[in-house]
Amino acid sequence: MRAYDPPKRVQIAIKNLFIIMAYFLIVTLFLAIAYYPEKYQFFDEHISNLGGFSSNLGAVNSNSMLIMMIGFGVCGLLVLVVGVLYFVNRDLHLWLPKGILSVALAIGAAGVAIPLDHSLRILHLAGAGIFIGGFAAFNALLQISSLIKKRKDKADDVNKLDTIWDIILSAIVIIILLGYFTVFALDWLGVGPLNLGPLFQKAVVFAEILALYFIDNQDI
Repeated sequence: MRAYDPPKRVQIAIKNLFIIMAYFLIVTLFLAIAYYPEKYQFFDEHISNLGGFSSNLGAVNSNSMLIMMIGFGVCGLLVLVVGVLYFVNRDLHLWLPKGILSVALAIGAAGVAIPLDHSLRILHLAGAGIFIGGFAAFNALLQISSLIKKRKDKADDVNKLDTIWDIILSAIVIIILLGYFTVFALDWLGVGPLNLGPLFQKAVVFAEILALYFIDNQDI
């Protein structure tokens, strides 16, 4: 069997790291919900509530908080490794913006790991925005840069159609993300459709994970 070229091995490694991160993220959220000291209100509570010192009703929330800290800490380490791989493999397409976005995702995950009701709450909120927004931006960049590269390399039409489908998924993610930020702003201002933020937040996260599974190795 012919060995992969080094760039191909790196592309596969990066894709696998992101898939592992997605699994860790899903397991983290479901475990945190399972160990939450009260019934988690899926449509009314943000994901951040799972990582607070106290639950929404004031109960001690040690187990879920620890799960969130470990889970997002691992996710941060995984995407930090991705960033390093981009910076040391500069033959990868658009390695610099992809590397920067990967490091931003790692910083965002570290921020999310800080409990919501900690004195450094602002870092948690900033981290959540960076992680969610960066995830969507990374998905979009992978798909758009892939289409540009395939056009330049004159890839066959089937691959182009596959990539266009991926871009559509990325566009859906970005639209949901913009909807989330809009609803969050309206909630904060006390106007508009109140308390839709938690639902939009979860929709963004799961849409981003879904779009990630449609990324091909060559998209990396």
